[in-house]
This record gives sequence, C-alpha cells and structure tokens, in this order.
Amino acid sequence: MQVLVELASHSDEVVTKEQLIHAVWSDTFVGDDSLTRCISEIRRVLEDDARAPRFIQTIPKTGYRLIAPVEVTLGAPAQSAEIATDTGAGVPQPRHTSNARLPVRFTSYRWLLGISLLFLVTLGLFIKSYRSTARVKSTAGSYTILPFTSYPGAQTQPAFSPDGKQLAFVWSGDKSKNQHIYIKMIATETPLRLTSESADDFSPVWSPDGRSIAFLRDSGDDLGIYIVPALGGPSRKVFTPAAEVEWERGALSWSPDGKTLVFPDGKSSASPSSVYALDLPTGNVRALTKPPQFWDGDASPAFSPDGSKIAFARGIEGWVRDVYVMNAAGGNPVRLTFDERMISSLTWTADGSAIVFSSNRAGKFSLWRVPATGGAPSRLPVGSEDAFNPSIARTGEHLAYTQTTSSWSIKRVALHSSQNKAVNLWSSSQEDSAPQVSPDGRKIAFQSWRSGTQEIWVAANDGTNPVKLTSFEKSLTGSPWWSPDGTQLAFDARPEGRSHIYSIRLEGGQPRAVTSGAFNDIIPSWSRDGHWIYFASNRSGTWQIWKVPSAGGTPEQVTKQGGFVGVESYDAKWLYYVKSDAPGTWRIPLDVVADEQKILDQPRVDYWGYWSVTRNGIYFLNPSSSPAEIEFADLTGRHRVRIHALEQTPPPYAGLTVTPDEHSLLYSDRIEVDSHITLVNDFR
Repeated sequence: MQVLVELASHSDEVVTKEQLIHAVWSDTFVGDDSLTRCISEIRRVLEDDARAPRFIQTIPKTGYRLIAPVEVTLGAPAQSAEIATDTGAGVPQPRHTSNARLPVRFTSYRWLLGISLLFLVTLGLFIKSYRSTARVKSTAGSYTILPFTSYPGAQTQPAFSPDGKQLAFVWSGDKSKNQHIYIKMIATETPLRLTSESADDFSPVWSPDGRSIAFLRDSGDDLGIYIVPALGGPSRKVFTPAAEVEWERGALSWSPDGKTLVFPDGKSSASPSSVYALDLPTGNVRALTKPPQFWDGDASPAFSPDGSKIAFARGIEGWVRDVYVMNAAGGNPVRLTFDERMISSLTWTADGSAIVFSSNRAGKFSLWRVPATGGAPSRLPVGSEDAFNPSIARTGEHLAYTQTTSSWSIKRVALHSSQNKAVNLWSSSQEDSAPQVSPDGRKIAFQSWRSGTQEIWVAANDGTNPVKLTSFEKSLTGSPWWSPDGTQLAFDARPEGRSHIYSIRLEGGQPRAVTSGAFNDIIPSWSRDGHWIYFASNRSGTWQIWKVPSAGGTPEQVTKQGGFVGVESYDAKWLYYVKSDAPGTWRIPLDVVADEQKILDQPRVDYWGYWSVTRNGIYFLNPSSSPAEIEFADLTGRHRVRIHALEQTPPPYAGLTVTPDEHSLLYSDRIEVDSHITLVNDFR
C-alpha cells in the first residue's frame, strides 16, 4: 500500500527503485526483491499486465511509473485559522505560512490520498476474493481434504487402483533403511506391505484389472521393472532399464489394455532420456520419443484414460521442463506449457480432457491443470504449497498427492577436535545448500529457495546477515564458487532456458554471462590464478569439463572421457574431477597430456557435490557406509581415514566445503523430512 501511495504521489513520473525503497523502507535494509514483490502484488490486485500495462509501467534498470490517471476528491476543506482567512468576499485566502508548515499540509494530503486508495484497493481485493471464491466453489464443488497417511517418515508417489478404492504408495516404513511398496484401502488405517527386499522401490502403478502392481527397483547393484500381485506374493522382474531416470517423480504408466508399460530410459552422459514402451507379451522395447540433441530429455510419462495419448515432461535442462502430449503409437509431440520451469510429475484427469501437474511455475511447487488440447494452465484450489505426485482416480471422484515439509540446514564439523560432532550453523524451512567458504574464511556463499526461487546468497561465516546477490526470479540459480581474491562469485543460471555460467561481484550489480550457446553449462569453479573458470558442459555431445577465460572468451575442452565437477589442486598441477554417470574421483595433469587416473571410488553418483580438494588431500562423503561417513584421502587417494559419522545420509547433489585453514568442514543436510499423502474427495 505504501508503494502504491508513493507512486500515486508522483503520478506519471518515473520513480526510481532507490526513491521507492528509501520512502517505504526508510528504517530498514531491503533489496530490490521486496520492491518487486510489492509491484507484483499491486499488479495482481489490479489485474495489470506488465507487458501491456494499464496502471504501472516498468522503466528497465530504473524504476516504475504510475500511468493510470489519479483523481482525488477530498470535499471542501474546513475553514481554519491555520490555513485560511476570510477577506469578506466569501473567498478563503491562503495565509502565509512558514516552510515548517508545508510538510504538515503535504502529509495530510498524502494521508487522505492513502485512505482513498486503500478503500479502492480493499474494494478490489474484496471483488477479487469474491470472484476467486465463486470460481473455487463452482469448480471444486464441496471438496473434502483429508490426510490419507500420517505415518512416521516419508510416504510418497500415490497411485489409485482402477476402482478408485485403494492407493498404492511408497514408504520406508518404521525404521526401515529402504523404501517399499504399500497399498491401503480408503477409509482404513492399516496398510499392506507388498515388497520387502533390500532395495529401494519406486513409482507403483496398477494393472487395468487391478490384480497386479508394477514398480521400479534399485538394489544398488541392479535396476529393474518388477510386477507383484496386488494381494501380496513374490515379485518378478520383467525388464532391466539402462539407467534410473527420475524414478521418484512417477516414471511408470500402464496402458488401459494391459499390454504396455511406458517409462523413461536411455539417459547417459552422451544422450538424453527418452520415453520407452515395453510390450509385456513379447518383452520387446522401443523408443517412443526422441528429444533434441543436447537436451536433458523426457520423463514422467502417463497414458491417457483411453490409452490413445501419452503425456510427459520434456526438459532442455534438468530444471527447465514443460508438458508435452503425443499419440501413444508415436509421432511428433505437442507442447502444452511454455513456462520453462520445473515439472515434477503429472497425471490425467478422469475424462482425459486435461493434465494435472506439479510445478514451481508460480514459486512453490503446487498443482496446476492444463487442457490436453492446449491453453493457459490454471492453478488448482488444492495442493497449493509443496505438492507433488498428483494421482486421479479413474472414477473421477478422488485426487491424491504428496505433501512435503522439511528442514534444511548447513552443518559444521570441527576437523581437529576430539569431539567433532556436527552442529547446525543455521537451519531453514526452505532449501539451503551448496555452501562455499570464501578464500579469507569470513563469508559463506550458498544457494537458497528462501526468496521463493533458488538464488545465490552470501552470509557471514557464522550464518548471520544473509544477503541475496542474484534476482533471476524465474531461473534456477545455483552452484556458487568464489574467485581466488574473494571479490566475485561464479554460478550457473537458466534465465532463457539453457543453463550457462555467470559471474557477479560481491558488492552486487548485474551478473555477467561467461558462456553462451545452444547447450548446457553448469557447476563452475575458478582456477587458482583466477584466469580461468572450469565448468561442465554437454557442448561436445557428452558431459565433459571445459574451461573459459574468466574475463570471457572461447571455451576449451579439458577432459575427454567424461567429467562433471572439476577442481584445480592448490599447486595448479592437477585437475581433480568427478563424473555424472560413474562413482569415483579422477585426476589428470594440467601441464602434460596424459591418461586420467581414478584415485577414489567415491563420491557416489548423484553425490557429486560432496567432496572438497584442500592443500593436503580430499574430503568426501561416503554414503555407501552405514552410517554415511565423511572421509579424508591424500591427494593420490591411497590413504583414507574416517573423519565423521553422520546421523543420516544427506540429500544428493550438493554439497560439502572445507574452510581454507582446514579447521572445519561444512555440508548440506535435510532433517525432519515429512512427506504424507493427502486425499481430496469429490474432486471434479
């Protein structure tokens, strides 16, 4: 409201961001993101379009202008000795006042203006609220939202039986190391456990006759598609996929005729994932989709209720996806969404007219619906925050989804103490990860969702005074890495869909693009002399490590046999690196041409962020031990020692860092994970 009043006080004038921030937040420090959120909220209330504004115009890199006409009707002012005298002609004349009186009169004017605008905006909010409520009632009818599961730990990936009376789901059970498949009747409490092997099971899906459930299994040594009787019994393997492709996001779908299972497969460092069809009577498999070269690929396939179509998510990059639909027999897919945000999972409505999906297209992951023939997505009135894995009963009366909450933390471990217990440096309900300590040890850079989208933040080395450095907003921004002099950060971001490397100075300002092109560049690290930035890229057709002059220039390929995260040794003689599709740590010399050397069998695939090169050796996470451990190896990898045992295995990807003095180690952790399944009755 204060932002709107300030703009109205300078109607049709350009008001700079600095002026607005100073006027509205004069007694505190805020960044541009606070102002941006206020402008966005005003536009939402007034139904204003930033691209074709009727009320507020954005002046790029400067500020905003209120372009709507402002008319204030205050009525006749009271006759007061303070503001007027009567000349006898019945016309009040202004009294000469000192300059000290003018601010009082102007403040009164602004206060009255604010009251008038407040009434208009409140009325607008009431109308919008009434319309919104009416829409929810007409669309939702009388929704009943109930918890379907409330067990300890995480229950995810619900799947309705054909008659809509049961749900299959994934749960690790009480104190179980692995996650298994369970089924439970609606309106009952006790679930039936279907699988119990020492493996992780994913993505349950019912056969059309309701007698069997197919699922995906990862035992650590083997991958497989399995089928188990819905009443319990031994499971049988029907196919071995080449790779695990986002199995936690709904990776299996069974055709209505019972003959075909579709799933994503074929992803490697040299190729994107595609949707494959397994013909159950013959065991034959064929690819249904062929994503473009240099794309991340296709995932989350789902048959339409009549079996004629398949919906899936296609990504130009791992966090940049959209919904597509194709004929089940194959052919060119049709793109339905154009957000270039994250699509987590999807399903069809019971009548096949629309697709419901989970996406962060408006900030938090929530449930959206898009017509199967194309059109604007609309947000569901349920599943509005941290909602994943939607499933809709074929009878059309139930919707189920996973509701997730968790607490993220950055933990510190003292490396030269007899009691090296991990302590929380800070915790957040939003994801904070990928910590990197500055060269002088005084600051910590990290990636965080605390502003609604993942951006780069910097805090003091004790976790206090966090400041947001980037504001890409739509883009996923992460993987920060300090320059050797501590004045800049390199990171990856996706403002136009493709991921590329950027740098930004610590004092702020506009980020500078370091790489570009029709491929993906991720996970930068600076050379020890500051002249180069290493990064992973698929520009050669496979994931390799490249380097580019930090001031900008032509990239040069460094590795030939695969590479994902590369870090120079402190003496700049070696490049240490890990790969995207194989566990281990490798190194190559930088001054001569030589074959790569594999020196460690860790970190594991998907834990490529949990290692750090120091002057004396390599610290890394070993998630395969029980419990998971942080270990140390010398620079040759020959001698390993245990450093710290973790209470639980941290989430994959990122990350771990060691302070420059090697006195302490920081790593990302996720605690208090609670995922349960929510049931919506009378869904239409």
